[in-house]
Amino acid sequence: MALFNFIGKKKLREQHVANVFVSTINELAEESFPTLAEFLNEVPELQSSPSIKKDQLEWFLYIVFSANLFNLKFHLEAEQLNRMRILVIDQFIESLEDRNHDQTLEHINNYEDYIAVLDKTTGYLPKSIATALFNKYGLNNCQVDHFQKMNTPNPIIIKSIEEATKNFVWNWVDFLEKYKMIA
Repeated sequence: MALFNFIGKKKLREQHVANVFVSTINELAEESFPTLAEFLNEVPELQSSPSIKKDQLEWFLYIVFSANLFNLKFHLEAEQLNRMRILVIDQFIESLEDRNHDQTLEHINNYEDYIAVLDKTTGYLPKSIATALFNKYGLNNCQVDHFQKMNTPNPIIIKSIEEATKNFVWNWVDFLEKYKMIA
Protein backbone atom coordinates (compact mmCIF):
# COMPACT_ATOMS: atom_id res chain seq x y z
CA MET A 1 0.00 0.00 0.00
CA ALA A 2 2.85 2.43 0.77
CA LEU A 3 4.16 1.98 -2.79
CA PHE A 4 0.84 3.17 -4.21
CA ASN A 5 0.81 6.14 -1.83
CA PHE A 6 4.26 7.16 -3.06
CA ILE A 7 3.29 6.83 -6.72
CA GLY A 8 0.02 8.69 -6.18
CA LYS A 9 1.57 11.73 -4.51
CA LYS A 10 1.61 14.96 -6.44
CA LYS A 11 5.14 16.29 -6.95
CA LEU A 12 5.93 19.88 -6.06
CA ARG A 13 9.20 21.73 -6.49
CA GLU A 14 10.88 22.75 -3.26
CA GLN A 15 11.05 26.37 -4.45
CA HIS A 16 7.27 26.39 -4.96
CA VAL A 17 6.69 24.86 -1.52
CA ALA A 18 9.02 27.44 0.06
CA ASN A 19 7.11 30.27 -1.63
CA VAL A 20 3.75 28.91 -0.49
CA PHE A 21 5.08 28.17 3.00
CA VAL A 22 6.40 31.70 3.54
CA SER A 23 3.49 33.52 1.90
CA THR A 24 0.97 31.45 3.89
CA ILE A 25 2.73 32.13 7.20
CA ASN A 26 3.08 35.83 6.39
CA GLU A 27 -0.53 36.18 5.26
CA LEU A 28 -1.90 34.27 8.24
CA ALA A 29 0.20 36.31 10.68
CA GLU A 30 -0.68 39.66 9.08
CA GLU A 31 -4.40 38.92 8.87
CA SER A 32 -4.78 37.44 12.33
CA PHE A 33 -2.46 39.63 14.40
CA PRO A 34 -4.97 42.45 15.01
CA THR A 35 -7.40 39.89 16.46
CA LEU A 36 -4.63 38.25 18.50
CA ALA A 37 -3.48 41.64 19.82
CA GLU A 38 -7.04 42.43 20.88
CA PHE A 39 -7.32 39.01 22.53
CA LEU A 40 -4.04 39.47 24.44
CA ASN A 41 -5.10 42.94 25.56
CA GLU A 42 -8.30 41.50 27.02
CA VAL A 43 -7.07 38.27 28.69
CA PRO A 44 -9.18 38.25 31.87
CA GLU A 45 -6.42 36.66 33.99
CA LEU A 46 -4.16 39.68 33.43
CA GLN A 47 -4.19 42.40 36.05
CA SER A 48 -3.68 45.06 33.39
CA SER A 49 -3.69 45.21 29.62
CA PRO A 50 -0.33 44.92 27.83
CA SER A 51 -1.68 47.52 25.35
CA ILE A 52 -0.40 45.69 22.29
CA LYS A 53 -1.11 47.73 19.19
CA LYS A 54 -2.41 46.19 16.01
CA ASP A 55 0.69 47.33 14.14
CA GLN A 56 3.15 45.55 16.49
CA LEU A 57 3.26 42.57 14.14
CA GLU A 58 7.00 42.11 13.67
CA TRP A 59 7.75 40.11 16.84
CA PHE A 60 4.78 37.87 16.17
CA LEU A 61 5.85 37.30 12.57
CA TYR A 62 9.40 36.38 13.62
CA ILE A 63 8.12 34.04 16.35
CA VAL A 64 5.72 32.20 14.04
CA PHE A 65 8.22 32.01 11.18
CA SER A 66 11.07 30.83 13.43
CA ALA A 67 8.89 28.22 15.13
CA ASN A 68 7.92 26.82 11.74
CA LEU A 69 11.53 26.93 10.56
CA PHE A 70 12.56 25.04 13.72
CA ASN A 71 9.80 22.50 13.05
CA LEU A 72 11.19 21.59 9.61
CA LYS A 73 13.87 19.37 11.11
CA PHE A 74 11.27 17.00 12.50
CA HIS A 75 9.77 16.29 9.08
CA LEU A 76 12.48 16.41 6.42
CA GLU A 77 15.59 14.37 5.72
CA ALA A 78 18.93 16.18 6.20
CA GLU A 79 19.69 16.99 2.55
CA GLN A 80 16.19 18.24 1.79
CA LEU A 81 16.09 20.05 5.12
CA ASN A 82 19.22 22.03 4.23
CA ARG A 83 17.83 23.00 0.82
CA MET A 84 14.43 23.96 2.23
CA ARG A 85 15.94 26.03 5.05
CA ILE A 86 17.92 28.08 2.52
CA LEU A 87 14.89 28.53 0.26
CA VAL A 88 12.51 29.39 3.08
CA ILE A 89 14.87 31.82 4.82
CA ASP A 90 15.71 33.57 1.54
CA GLN A 91 12.03 33.83 0.65
CA PHE A 92 11.16 35.18 4.11
CA ILE A 93 13.92 37.81 4.01
CA GLU A 94 12.80 38.83 0.52
CA SER A 95 9.21 39.16 1.77
CA LEU A 96 10.35 41.68 4.37
CA GLU A 97 11.04 44.51 1.98
CA ASP A 98 13.77 47.05 2.66
CA ARG A 99 15.51 44.96 5.32
CA ASN A 100 19.21 44.39 5.77
CA HIS A 101 19.81 40.75 4.79
CA ASP A 102 22.47 39.98 7.41
CA GLN A 103 20.59 41.68 10.23
CA THR A 104 17.34 39.89 9.33
CA LEU A 105 19.18 36.56 9.16
CA GLU A 106 20.60 37.25 12.62
CA HIS A 107 17.08 37.96 13.93
CA ILE A 108 15.82 34.70 12.43
CA ASN A 109 18.67 32.73 14.01
CA ASN A 110 18.13 34.37 17.41
CA TYR A 111 14.39 33.72 17.35
CA GLU A 112 14.88 30.13 16.21
CA ASP A 113 17.42 29.52 19.01
CA TYR A 114 14.92 31.00 21.47
CA ILE A 115 12.13 28.74 20.18
CA ALA A 116 14.48 25.72 20.46
CA VAL A 117 15.20 26.54 24.12
CA LEU A 118 11.50 26.97 24.87
CA ASP A 119 10.65 23.76 23.02
CA LYS A 120 13.11 21.80 25.19
CA THR A 121 11.17 23.05 28.21
CA THR A 122 7.63 22.74 26.88
CA GLY A 123 7.97 19.82 24.46
CA TYR A 124 5.09 21.20 22.42
CA LEU A 125 5.63 23.78 19.69
CA PRO A 126 2.31 25.65 20.14
CA LYS A 127 3.13 26.08 23.84
CA SER A 128 6.60 27.33 22.86
CA ILE A 129 4.97 29.91 20.57
CA ALA A 130 2.58 30.94 23.36
CA THR A 131 5.46 31.30 25.83
CA ALA A 132 7.53 33.31 23.32
CA LEU A 133 4.58 35.66 22.76
CA PHE A 134 4.02 35.97 26.50
CA ASN A 135 7.66 36.94 27.04
CA LYS A 136 8.18 39.13 23.97
CA TYR A 137 5.04 41.22 24.51
CA GLY A 138 5.81 41.73 28.24
CA LEU A 139 2.73 39.98 29.60
CA ASN A 140 4.58 39.11 32.81
CA ASN A 141 4.40 42.78 33.78
CA CYS A 142 0.61 42.60 33.49
CA GLN A 143 0.04 39.51 35.62
CA VAL A 144 -1.09 39.32 39.22
CA ASP A 145 1.75 39.77 41.70
CA HIS A 146 2.03 36.06 42.56
CA PHE A 147 3.05 35.00 39.03
CA GLN A 148 4.85 38.27 38.32
CA LYS A 149 7.20 37.84 41.29
CA MET A 150 7.88 34.25 40.28
CA ASN A 151 8.57 35.50 36.72
CA THR A 152 6.43 32.60 35.52
CA PRO A 153 3.47 32.72 33.16
CA ASN A 154 0.11 31.92 34.65
CA PRO A 155 -0.67 28.48 33.13
CA ILE A 156 -4.21 29.59 32.31
CA ILE A 157 -2.87 32.49 30.25
CA ILE A 158 -0.36 30.29 28.42
CA LYS A 159 -3.08 27.74 27.66
CA SER A 160 -5.38 30.43 26.26
CA ILE A 161 -2.57 31.87 24.08
CA GLU A 162 -1.67 28.35 22.97
CA GLU A 163 -5.28 27.72 21.93
CA ALA A 164 -5.32 31.00 20.01
CA THR A 165 -2.06 30.28 18.17
CA LYS A 166 -1.88 26.51 17.68
CA ASN A 167 -3.03 26.79 14.07
CA PHE A 168 0.07 28.79 13.18
CA VAL A 169 2.18 25.61 12.97
CA TRP A 170 2.46 24.26 9.41
CA ASN A 171 1.06 20.72 9.25
CA TRP A 172 3.92 18.85 7.56
CA VAL A 173 2.43 15.44 8.34
CA ASP A 174 -0.67 16.11 6.22
CA PHE A 175 1.33 17.95 3.57
CA LEU A 176 3.86 15.14 3.12
CA GLU A 177 1.09 12.53 2.95
CA LYS A 178 -0.30 14.31 -0.12
CA TYR A 179 2.81 15.73 -1.79
CA LYS A 180 6.36 14.76 -2.63
CA MET A 181 8.83 17.61 -2.77
CA ILE A 182 11.45 17.51 -5.49
CA ALA A 183 14.52 19.70 -5.96
